[in-house]
Amino acid sequence: MLKRILFITVLSFFAGCGYPPYHYSFSLIDPYVEDLKFEDNDVSFQFIPTAEYIWVSIFNKTEGRIHFDVDKAEYIDPLGESHAVLYGWRYAHAMKDFVYNYRSVDPVRIDPKSTNEGNIWINIWPGPGGDIGEGWTSVKDSDIDYMDHGMLPEYSFQGNGIELKDSTFFLILPIQFDSYTRNYEFIFMITDVEIVERKKDRKIESH
Repeated sequence: MLKRILFITVLSFFAGCGYPPYHYSFSLIDPYVEDLKFEDNDVSFQFIPTAEYIWVSIFNKTEGRIHFDVDKAEYIDPLGESHAVLYGWRYAHAMKDFVYNYRSVDPVRIDPKSTNEGNIWINIWPGPGGDIGEGWTSVKDSDIDYMDHGMLPEYSFQGNGIELKDSTFFLILPIQFDSYTRNYEFIFMITDVEIVERKKDRKIESH
């Protein structure tokens, strides 16, 4: 079963090479800011959303340690479906760390006046069809990276990205302080979607 899933994954990867990708534009509408950067007296967040992941930079403005509680973080997609998340620079490494750590992610420590940066990914454990489970640890990193774990359709065979224009998605990031946890909630809007025609080096805008 695992070999079948990986075979389908590789086929999907090469199929994607023949499709022009979507290019999304985003805005942060709640709290409303123009540059995808939000801050209060304690924490500063900077975001760069993509179809595959959301890059985030978290700066601790306080004099004490804080922790980003990844296990309790949540991504709610444009259809309203809630997803657990992973955190790290590469999807395969984040997934394997999750499995090795008994399907858990340790809170990320951020020291005073320090920044932690990484990518927020959808956690698709136990895998397509629920068939991989603990077998993630034996799968090659490249095969894991090629699996469909995107937050939004990157190519048309993954879904109709054009229809997502003006839709919203949510990101909930729990930050632990000394004596309490605050859930920072962000609502993003997809303000525009374009189809990137690689051969013609042009973009087709949605209307």
